[in-house]
Amino acid sequence: MTDILTKGYELYAALNSGDADALERLLRGDFRGQLSPGLPRGLGKNYSGLNAMMGEAWAVVDQLFYLDVKADQFFDAGEVLIVRGVYDGTAWESGKALHAPFAHFWEYDGMQFSQLQQITDTGLWRDSIIG
Repeated sequence: MTDILTKGYELYAALNSGDADALERLLRGDFRGQLSPGLPRGLGKNYSGLNAMMGEAWAVVDQLFYLDVKADQFFDAGEVLIVRGVYDGTAWESGKALHAPFAHFWEYDGMQFSQLQQITDTGLWRDSIIG
């Protein structure tokens, strides 16, 4: 198994368990994230820095949803890891289920991930939080 794939499996384990120490090892401090435009509560935007991604994006998602990021397929594309899967969870306020497919594109510098681009159906996210 290639290094990028090994680190990718570690990354999704850390994302699902909320392991901040592992995320700090796997993601660069100057990490950049781009979440899909149209996500609820203004989440669909660009984030600059690991602290911004963890505190302004992922922490807000955790406040809105009980969520499992089920990564089904990992593709080594050289300096990019492509991951396909589904977000499975429940919106805390409405109790509605969320089942939204995703594709993630992670840039990798040979040691850490430096950037994420997320593609998902934002309408399914919005529908799940509406009571």
